[in-house]
Amino acid sequence: MGLTNPKVIIFFLSFFPLFMTAGIRPVTLGVMMAHVTLIGLMYQTFLVVAGDRLSRRLSGMKRTRLLIKRLAGAALIGFGVKLAFDNN
Repeated sequence: MGLTNPKVIIFFLSFFPLFMTAGIRPVTLGVMMAHVTLIGLMYQTFLVVAGDRLSRRLSGMKRTRLLIKRLAGAALIGFGVKLAFDNN
């Protein structure tokens, strides 16, 4: 999904050449992009697995689920109020 995002493409095209010299082969850019992609894939996989485990643990705790929903709702309302009164 990230490779189809124009911001990601612009990032790769503008950031990685800073670490390359004139004598480096084009394969080096591909290897650098593969590293970043692999790290991103591992990080997102971790988030999915951790979220799934947390969701399974909380599925049986009705009071905790209710508390989390109310806290999330209060946070969203608070952010909305802050945004409404923000002068910028």
